[in-house]
Amino acid sequence: MPHITLQSYPKGLSQAELKTFADELTVLASERLNTPAEYITIDFQELDKQAFKAEVWDKKIAPSRETLLRQPQYEL
Repeated sequence: MPHITLQSYPKGLSQAELKTFADELTVLASERLNTPAEYITIDFQELDKQAFKAEVWDKKIAPSRETLLRQPQYEL
């Protein structure tokens, strides 16, 4: 039962664009993880620059950089 959390600077996506993104991400995750789509949940959080650095970069990315599935190509 995969749960995907995405945290990003604001992207200004409409509800329709968010739904399309979630639907496409669900299909990809379902196919790659061999999991029925109904078991996949997605949380999309938009954070301002300060909140992203404090909540995501400092607490999640920087301390676990070596174990991330994809490492950042940027620094904050």
